[in-house]
Amino acid sequence: MDRTWFYAADGLDKKGPVPESELKQLLASGQLTAATLVWSEGLANWAPAGSIAALQAPGAVTATPPVGVPVPPGLTSWMTFVAIMKMIHGIIMCLTCIGAIAGVPKIISSVNFMNAKNMLATMPTVDPAMLPFLEKLRVGFKALGWSIIGIFIMVPLIILVEVLVFAAYLPHHLR
Repeated sequence: MDRTWFYAADGLDKKGPVPESELKQLLASGQLTAATLVWSEGLANWAPAGSIAALQAPGAVTATPPVGVPVPPGLTSWMTFVAIMKMIHGIIMCLTCIGAIAGVPKIISSVNFMNAKNMLATMPTVDPAMLPFLEKLRVGFKALGWSIIGIFIMVPLIILVEVLVFAAYLPHHLR
């Protein structure tokens, strides 16, 4: 006797039960794909038809899923740094009357950066097609991070130069 199966061609509308032979015909004819979710008694969860050996045509070569690649190194570190700096800047801006208008969006964006970073941290690998995007994202966060570091270095230096110039010229004007 044929095993009976249920399938969800669009991922939502479940159909069945259908005999295994009919499900194999639907797959062979292209009406269903290897990505179609199927379930039968004995399976813990719905699974793609292409991952079920019993549904493969004899001698058929099953497609191997794409191998994941790791998230570019440094991406999550730079995301964390930028998020923390934006949070601090947003809080400082909120302490002024006018700055609160720009401070609140900075705080919200920093929370979103941290959420995105936490989501990436839970993924051991990503689809190789995402690698160029994630690499550009890493470069962007790195550039933003270094510009923040530059501001923290330049602002005190500018203040120091102004104090030294003021101290050098003030005594001459007081005589």
